Amino acid sequence: MTDWPFGGKSRLEALKNVDGWLVLWTVALLLCGLVFIGSATRGDPQFDGQQSRQALFAAVSLGVGFFVLLPHYVHVVRAAWLIYGVTVLALVGLPFFAPEINGARRWYAFPGFSIQPSEFAKLAAVLALAAFLRFKSRAHAFEALVLPMALVAVPALLILRQPDLGSSMVFGPVLLAMCYAAGASLRSILGLCVLGLGVAVLAWFEVMHPYQKDRVLVWWQHWSWNETNLDSWAVRDVLRNQGYQPWQALIAMGAGGFSGFGIGHGPQNRYDFLPYRSEDYLAAVVGEETGWLGITAVLGGIALLVYGLLAVAQRTRERFGRLVCVGVATWIGTQSLVHVAVCGWLIPSTGLPLPLLSYGGSSTMATLLGIAVCLNIGARREPILAADGFR
Repeated sequence: MTDWPFGGKSRLEALKNVDGWLVLWTVALLLCGLVFIGSATRGDPQFDGQQSRQALFAAVSLGVGFFVLLPHYVHVVRAAWLIYGVTVLALVGLPFFAPEINGARRWYAFPGFSIQPSEFAKLAAVLALAAFLRFKSRAHAFEALVLPMALVAVPALLILRQPDLGSSMVFGPVLLAMCYAAGASLRSILGLCVLGLGVAVLAWFEVMHPYQKDRVLVWWQHWSWNETNLDSWAVRDVLRNQGYQPWQALIAMGAGGFSGFGIGHGPQNRYDFLPYRSEDYLAAVVGEETGWLGITAVLGGIALLVYGLLAVAQRTRERFGRLVCVGVATWIGTQSLVHVAVCGWLIPSTGLPLPLLSYGGSSTMATLLGIAVCLNIGARREPILAADGFR
Protein backbone atom coordinates (compact mmCIF):
# COMPACT_ATOMS: atom_id res chain seq x y z
CA MET A 1 0.00 0.00 0.00
CA THR A 2 1.06 3.58 -0.54
CA ASP A 3 0.40 6.68 1.51
CA TRP A 4 -0.20 9.12 -1.36
CA PRO A 5 -3.47 8.82 -3.27
CA PHE A 6 -1.80 8.71 -6.69
CA GLY A 7 1.22 6.60 -5.97
CA GLY A 8 4.31 6.64 -3.76
CA LYS A 9 6.90 4.61 -1.92
CA SER A 10 6.65 2.37 1.08
CA ARG A 11 8.12 3.64 4.32
CA LEU A 12 11.15 1.36 4.12
CA GLU A 13 11.85 2.33 0.52
CA ALA A 14 11.45 6.01 1.40
CA LEU A 15 13.96 5.71 4.25
CA LYS A 16 16.48 4.28 1.79
CA ASN A 17 16.07 7.41 -0.34
CA VAL A 18 16.68 9.91 2.46
CA ASP A 19 19.46 12.36 1.49
CA GLY A 20 22.45 11.15 3.49
CA TRP A 21 24.46 14.32 2.90
CA LEU A 22 21.76 16.47 4.44
CA VAL A 23 21.67 14.20 7.48
CA LEU A 24 25.48 14.37 7.72
CA TRP A 25 25.65 18.16 7.62
CA THR A 26 22.81 18.45 10.13
CA VAL A 27 24.50 16.15 12.64
CA ALA A 28 27.87 17.85 12.08
CA LEU A 29 26.38 21.26 12.90
CA LEU A 30 24.70 19.84 16.01
CA LEU A 31 28.03 18.42 17.24
CA CYS A 32 29.82 21.67 16.46
CA GLY A 33 27.22 23.51 18.51
CA LEU A 34 27.77 21.19 21.46
CA VAL A 35 31.50 21.95 21.40
CA PHE A 36 31.03 25.71 21.49
CA ILE A 37 28.18 25.61 24.01
CA GLY A 38 30.51 23.67 26.27
CA SER A 39 33.24 26.26 25.76
CA ALA A 40 30.84 29.14 26.41
CA THR A 41 29.47 27.70 29.67
CA ARG A 42 32.42 25.83 31.17
CA GLY A 43 33.16 26.97 34.71
CA ASP A 44 30.00 29.05 34.97
CA PRO A 45 27.85 27.63 37.78
CA GLN A 46 24.70 29.24 36.37
CA PHE A 47 25.01 27.73 32.88
CA ASP A 48 27.38 24.79 33.39
CA GLY A 49 24.72 22.17 32.58
CA GLN A 50 23.71 23.63 29.22
CA GLN A 51 25.98 21.37 27.17
CA SER A 52 24.46 18.17 28.58
CA ARG A 53 20.93 19.55 28.27
CA GLN A 54 21.59 20.57 24.67
CA ALA A 55 22.83 17.05 23.94
CA LEU A 56 19.55 15.74 25.34
CA PHE A 57 17.57 18.26 23.27
CA ALA A 58 19.43 17.17 20.12
CA ALA A 59 18.93 13.46 20.80
CA VAL A 60 15.20 13.85 21.47
CA SER A 61 14.77 16.10 18.42
CA LEU A 62 16.61 13.63 16.17
CA GLY A 63 14.35 10.87 17.47
CA VAL A 64 11.20 12.88 16.80
CA GLY A 65 12.59 13.83 13.39
CA PHE A 66 13.07 10.16 12.53
CA PHE A 67 9.40 9.44 13.18
CA VAL A 68 8.49 12.42 10.98
CA LEU A 69 10.22 10.61 8.12
CA LEU A 70 8.03 7.49 8.37
CA PRO A 71 4.54 8.62 7.23
CA HIS A 72 4.03 10.24 3.84
CA TYR A 73 4.19 14.03 3.97
CA VAL A 74 0.60 14.18 2.69
CA HIS A 75 -0.29 14.03 6.38
CA VAL A 76 1.70 17.24 6.90
CA VAL A 77 -0.36 18.88 4.13
CA ARG A 78 -3.58 17.90 5.89
CA ALA A 79 -2.34 19.09 9.28
CA ALA A 80 -0.75 22.37 8.09
CA TRP A 81 -3.66 24.63 9.05
CA LEU A 82 -4.18 22.85 12.37
CA ILE A 83 -0.49 23.31 13.22
CA TYR A 84 -0.71 26.98 12.26
CA GLY A 85 -3.84 27.53 14.35
CA VAL A 86 -2.43 25.82 17.43
CA THR A 87 0.79 27.84 17.16
CA VAL A 88 -1.07 31.15 16.85
CA LEU A 89 -3.19 30.26 19.89
CA ALA A 90 -0.02 29.45 21.81
CA LEU A 91 1.41 32.86 20.89
CA VAL A 92 -1.84 34.59 21.90
CA GLY A 93 -1.76 32.88 25.30
CA LEU A 94 1.79 33.94 26.22
CA PRO A 95 0.85 37.30 27.83
CA PHE A 96 -1.66 35.51 30.07
CA PHE A 97 0.04 32.23 31.00
CA ALA A 98 3.79 32.63 30.45
CA PRO A 99 6.08 33.86 33.22
CA GLU A 100 8.01 37.07 32.66
CA ILE A 101 11.73 36.38 32.13
CA ASN A 102 14.15 39.26 31.47
CA GLY A 103 11.22 41.54 30.70
CA ALA A 104 9.65 39.24 28.09
CA ARG A 105 6.99 36.54 28.01
CA ARG A 106 8.24 34.02 25.45
CA TRP A 107 8.21 30.64 27.17
CA TYR A 108 5.62 28.31 28.65
CA ALA A 109 7.19 26.85 31.76
CA PHE A 110 6.67 23.18 32.62
CA PRO A 111 8.33 21.00 35.26
CA GLY A 112 11.87 20.39 33.99
CA PHE A 113 11.56 22.20 30.65
CA SER A 114 10.03 25.14 28.80
CA ILE A 115 8.62 25.68 25.30
CA GLN A 116 9.12 28.76 23.13
CA PRO A 117 6.22 28.91 20.63
CA SER A 118 7.92 31.51 18.41
CA GLU A 119 10.43 28.89 17.23
CA PHE A 120 7.67 26.51 16.14
CA ALA A 121 5.74 29.43 14.60
CA LYS A 122 8.43 29.68 11.90
CA LEU A 123 7.79 26.11 10.80
CA ALA A 124 4.02 26.53 11.16
CA ALA A 125 4.09 29.63 8.93
CA VAL A 126 6.11 27.78 6.28
CA LEU A 127 3.64 24.87 6.24
CA ALA A 128 0.58 27.13 6.13
CA LEU A 129 2.07 29.29 3.36
CA ALA A 130 2.92 26.20 1.32
CA ALA A 131 -0.60 24.83 1.79
CA PHE A 132 -2.09 28.16 0.68
CA LEU A 133 0.27 29.01 -2.21
CA ARG A 134 0.26 25.60 -3.87
CA PHE A 135 -2.98 26.55 -5.67
CA LYS A 136 -2.16 30.24 -6.28
CA SER A 137 0.31 30.34 -9.18
CA ARG A 138 -2.06 32.36 -11.33
CA ALA A 139 -4.17 34.03 -8.65
CA HIS A 140 -4.89 37.73 -8.40
CA ALA A 141 -2.49 39.91 -6.42
CA PHE A 142 -4.82 39.98 -3.40
CA GLU A 143 -4.92 36.18 -3.17
CA ALA A 144 -1.30 35.57 -4.16
CA LEU A 145 0.35 38.33 -2.11
CA VAL A 146 -1.88 40.21 0.35
CA LEU A 147 -3.44 37.13 1.95
CA PRO A 148 -0.06 35.36 2.36
CA MET A 149 1.31 38.54 3.91
CA ALA A 150 -1.58 38.62 6.38
CA LEU A 151 -0.98 34.93 7.10
CA VAL A 152 2.62 35.67 8.07
CA ALA A 153 1.90 39.00 9.78
CA VAL A 154 -0.28 37.39 12.47
CA PRO A 155 2.48 35.30 14.12
CA ALA A 156 5.17 37.88 13.30
CA LEU A 157 3.36 40.71 15.10
CA LEU A 158 2.45 38.48 18.04
CA ILE A 159 6.13 37.55 18.38
CA LEU A 160 7.17 41.20 18.10
CA ARG A 161 4.85 42.01 21.00
CA GLN A 162 6.54 39.48 23.35
CA PRO A 163 8.95 41.32 22.63
CA ASP A 164 11.16 39.34 20.21
CA LEU A 165 12.33 41.47 17.29
CA GLY A 166 14.83 38.89 16.00
CA SER A 167 12.39 36.04 15.41
CA SER A 168 9.82 38.35 13.81
CA MET A 169 12.43 39.48 11.26
CA VAL A 170 12.75 35.96 9.84
CA PHE A 171 9.20 35.85 8.49
CA GLY A 172 9.69 38.54 5.85
CA PRO A 173 12.38 36.81 3.74
CA VAL A 174 10.51 33.49 4.07
CA LEU A 175 7.35 35.11 2.69
CA LEU A 176 9.18 36.72 -0.24
CA ALA A 177 11.06 33.54 -1.18
CA MET A 178 7.98 31.33 -1.05
CA CYS A 179 5.82 33.78 -3.02
CA TYR A 180 8.52 34.04 -5.68
CA ALA A 181 8.89 30.26 -5.84
CA ALA A 182 5.12 29.94 -6.18
CA GLY A 183 5.17 32.04 -9.34
CA ALA A 184 4.71 35.65 -8.21
CA SER A 185 6.22 38.20 -10.59
CA LEU A 186 9.13 40.42 -9.63
CA ARG A 187 6.79 43.41 -9.80
CA SER A 188 4.47 41.77 -7.28
CA ILE A 189 7.41 40.95 -5.01
CA LEU A 190 8.50 44.61 -5.08
CA GLY A 191 4.96 45.60 -4.18
CA LEU A 192 5.06 43.18 -1.29
CA CYS A 193 8.32 44.77 -0.12
CA VAL A 194 6.65 48.19 -0.14
CA LEU A 195 3.77 46.83 1.93
CA GLY A 196 6.29 45.27 4.28
CA LEU A 197 8.01 48.62 4.77
CA GLY A 198 4.65 50.12 5.66
CA VAL A 199 4.09 47.41 8.26
CA ALA A 200 7.59 48.04 9.64
CA VAL A 201 6.85 51.76 10.04
CA LEU A 202 3.58 50.95 11.79
CA ALA A 203 5.39 48.48 14.06
CA TRP A 204 7.98 51.15 14.96
CA PHE A 205 5.31 53.53 16.26
CA GLU A 206 2.75 51.08 17.62
CA VAL A 207 4.35 47.74 18.47
CA MET A 208 8.07 48.02 19.20
CA HIS A 209 9.15 48.49 22.80
CA PRO A 210 11.35 51.43 23.85
CA TYR A 211 14.41 49.22 24.45
CA GLN A 212 14.09 47.80 20.91
CA LYS A 213 14.05 51.32 19.49
CA ASP A 214 17.11 52.14 21.61
CA ARG A 215 18.98 49.22 20.05
CA VAL A 216 18.19 50.47 16.56
CA LEU A 217 19.21 54.03 17.42
CA VAL A 218 22.47 52.93 19.05
CA TRP A 219 23.28 50.77 16.02
CA TRP A 220 22.68 53.75 13.75
CA GLN A 221 24.79 55.97 16.00
CA HIS A 222 27.77 53.62 16.18
CA TRP A 223 28.58 54.07 12.49
CA SER A 224 29.71 57.63 13.28
CA TRP A 225 32.18 56.55 15.96
CA ASN A 226 35.88 56.83 15.15
CA GLU A 227 39.20 57.50 16.84
CA THR A 228 38.24 61.14 17.43
CA ASN A 229 35.13 60.49 19.55
CA LEU A 230 35.47 56.90 20.77
CA ASP A 231 37.07 58.05 24.04
CA SER A 232 34.42 60.66 24.73
CA TRP A 233 32.22 60.37 27.80
CA ALA A 234 29.02 60.19 25.72
CA VAL A 235 30.23 57.22 23.64
CA ARG A 236 31.64 55.38 26.65
CA ASP A 237 28.33 55.81 28.47
CA VAL A 238 26.52 54.19 25.54
CA LEU A 239 29.01 51.31 25.47
CA ARG A 240 28.41 50.66 29.16
CA ASN A 241 24.63 50.55 28.69
CA GLN A 242 22.60 50.07 25.48
CA GLY A 243 25.63 49.22 23.35
CA TYR A 244 27.37 46.85 25.79
CA GLN A 245 26.30 43.51 24.31
CA PRO A 246 26.98 44.23 20.62
CA TRP A 247 30.23 46.02 21.46
CA GLN A 248 31.59 43.05 23.42
CA ALA A 249 30.53 40.70 20.62
CA LEU A 250 32.30 42.88 18.06
CA ILE A 251 35.47 42.86 20.17
CA ALA A 252 35.32 39.06 20.37
CA MET A 253 34.78 38.68 16.62
CA GLY A 254 37.67 41.01 15.79
CA ALA A 255 40.09 39.69 18.42
CA GLY A 256 39.95 36.16 17.02
CA GLY A 257 42.00 37.10 13.97
CA PHE A 258 42.75 34.39 11.44
CA SER A 259 42.83 31.28 13.64
CA GLY A 260 41.53 32.41 17.05
CA PHE A 261 42.69 31.89 20.63
CA GLY A 262 41.76 28.21 20.72
CA ILE A 263 38.60 26.54 21.97
CA GLY A 264 38.00 27.48 25.60
CA HIS A 265 40.63 30.26 25.63
CA GLY A 266 38.81 33.31 24.26
CA PRO A 267 39.18 36.23 26.73
CA GLN A 268 35.74 37.73 26.13
CA ASN A 269 34.24 34.30 26.65
CA ARG A 270 36.32 33.04 29.54
CA TYR A 271 36.24 36.27 31.59
CA ASP A 272 32.48 36.73 31.21
CA PHE A 273 32.54 39.96 29.19
CA LEU A 274 30.27 38.50 26.50
CA PRO A 275 26.64 38.02 27.66
CA TYR A 276 24.27 35.33 26.38
CA ARG A 277 27.22 33.76 24.58
CA SER A 278 25.75 30.26 24.36
CA GLU A 279 22.55 31.55 22.72
CA ASP A 280 22.32 34.96 21.05
CA TYR A 281 26.09 35.47 20.57
CA LEU A 282 27.43 31.99 19.90
CA ALA A 283 28.98 33.08 16.59
CA ALA A 284 31.08 35.60 18.53
CA VAL A 285 32.49 32.72 20.58
CA VAL A 286 33.23 30.81 17.38
CA GLY A 287 34.95 33.85 15.87
CA GLU A 288 37.01 34.59 18.97
CA GLU A 289 38.19 31.04 19.61
CA THR A 290 38.62 29.72 16.06
CA GLY A 291 39.02 32.96 14.14
CA TRP A 292 38.20 33.60 10.52
CA LEU A 293 38.85 29.94 9.69
CA GLY A 294 36.33 28.66 12.22
CA ILE A 295 33.52 31.09 11.44
CA THR A 296 34.01 30.46 7.72
CA ALA A 297 33.80 26.71 8.29
CA VAL A 298 30.59 27.06 10.32
CA LEU A 299 28.99 29.35 7.75
CA GLY A 300 30.14 26.97 5.02
CA GLY A 301 28.42 24.08 6.79
CA ILE A 302 25.20 26.06 7.09
CA ALA A 303 25.49 27.10 3.42
CA LEU A 304 25.84 23.46 2.40
CA LEU A 305 22.76 22.58 4.46
CA VAL A 306 20.74 25.38 2.83
CA TYR A 307 22.03 24.36 -0.62
CA GLY A 308 20.98 20.77 0.06
CA LEU A 309 17.47 21.87 1.03
CA LEU A 310 17.18 23.99 -2.12
CA ALA A 311 18.45 21.04 -4.16
CA VAL A 312 15.59 18.97 -2.76
CA ALA A 313 13.22 21.78 -3.77
CA GLN A 314 14.69 21.80 -7.26
CA ARG A 315 14.11 18.05 -7.64
CA THR A 316 10.54 18.20 -6.31
CA ARG A 317 7.76 19.07 -8.75
CA GLU A 318 4.88 18.60 -6.32
CA ARG A 319 4.03 22.16 -5.29
CA PHE A 320 3.52 21.83 -1.54
CA GLY A 321 6.75 19.88 -1.05
CA ARG A 322 8.79 22.26 -3.14
CA LEU A 323 7.46 25.33 -1.36
CA VAL A 324 8.15 23.82 2.07
CA CYS A 325 11.79 23.14 1.13
CA VAL A 326 12.21 26.71 -0.13
CA GLY A 327 10.65 28.08 3.05
CA VAL A 328 12.76 25.98 5.44
CA ALA A 329 15.96 26.78 3.52
CA THR A 330 15.18 30.51 3.62
CA TRP A 331 14.32 30.35 7.32
CA ILE A 332 17.59 28.63 8.28
CA GLY A 333 19.71 30.75 5.95
CA THR A 334 18.15 34.06 7.00
CA GLN A 335 18.32 33.30 10.71
CA SER A 336 21.98 32.26 10.42
CA LEU A 337 22.93 35.42 8.53
CA VAL A 338 21.03 37.64 10.99
CA HIS A 339 22.74 35.95 13.95
CA VAL A 340 26.22 36.45 12.51
CA ALA A 341 25.40 40.02 11.41
CA VAL A 342 24.28 40.84 14.96
CA CYS A 343 27.57 39.49 16.34
CA GLY A 344 29.43 41.76 13.91
CA TRP A 345 27.09 44.70 14.74
CA LEU A 346 26.17 44.98 11.07
CA ILE A 347 22.49 45.15 12.10
CA PRO A 348 20.81 46.14 15.39
CA SER A 349 21.17 43.72 18.28
CA THR A 350 18.42 41.08 18.42
CA GLY A 351 18.07 37.88 20.39
CA LEU A 352 18.21 35.22 17.68
CA PRO A 353 19.87 31.79 18.04
CA LEU A 354 22.17 30.28 15.43
CA PRO A 355 20.17 27.33 14.03
CA LEU A 356 21.37 23.90 15.21
CA LEU A 357 24.31 25.44 17.11
CA SER A 358 22.97 27.80 19.77
CA TYR A 359 21.59 26.51 23.06
CA GLY A 360 17.82 26.04 23.15
CA GLY A 361 15.51 23.06 23.03
CA SER A 362 12.67 24.74 21.13
CA SER A 363 14.98 26.18 18.48
CA THR A 364 16.77 22.86 18.00
CA MET A 365 13.58 20.81 17.76
CA ALA A 366 11.78 23.23 15.44
CA THR A 367 14.76 23.40 13.08
CA LEU A 368 15.23 19.62 13.03
CA LEU A 369 11.51 19.08 12.42
CA GLY A 370 11.70 21.44 9.46
CA ILE A 371 14.69 19.57 8.05
CA ALA A 372 12.96 16.23 8.67
CA VAL A 373 9.90 17.33 6.68
CA CYS A 374 12.21 18.32 3.82
CA LEU A 375 13.99 14.96 3.99
CA ASN A 376 10.59 13.27 3.89
CA ILE A 377 9.68 15.27 0.79
CA GLY A 378 12.99 14.49 -0.91
CA ALA A 379 12.62 10.78 -0.25
CA ARG A 380 9.21 10.65 -1.94
CA ARG A 381 9.22 12.15 -5.41
CA GLU A 382 5.65 12.05 -6.60
CA PRO A 383 4.84 11.92 -10.34
CA ILE A 384 3.16 15.14 -11.48
CA LEU A 385 1.58 15.05 -14.95
CA ALA A 386 0.17 18.60 -15.09
CA ALA A 387 2.28 21.67 -15.78
CA ASP A 388 3.11 23.79 -12.77
CA GLY A 389 3.81 27.45 -12.20
CA PHE A 390 7.31 27.06 -10.83
CA ARG A 391 10.26 28.78 -12.40
